[in-house]
Amino acid sequence: MRTSFSGALLLGALLVTGVGPAAQASPRTDDARAVVASSAASQWTCRWAPTMDHNWHNDALCSNGVKQVRPYLRPGDTYITQDELMRSARAWAAARNRGR
Repeated sequence: MRTSFSGALLLGALLVTGVGPAAQASPRTDDARAVVASSAASQWTCRWAPTMDHNWHNDALCSNGVKQVRPYLRPGDTYITQDELMRSARAWAAARNRGR
């Protein structure tokens, strides 16, 4: 059986990128990634990150290690201080961490 150079090169490229048969031979690697992703996504935290769009309601950036969200906080207030916004952001994160 004769393998062409381009076929061998393609197979090598597939193996290196994790698409070939060897990538499916070690399912524990995928399981470990799933565990890390789920543990990394466990707690929401927020930080002050102004957008400079003159809209104070979205100047907090919240993350759970996997996703980032800019919650629209205190929509009924026409002006929000940084302290008020961060109190609301911490409350938003605490609610998400409790599963709400």
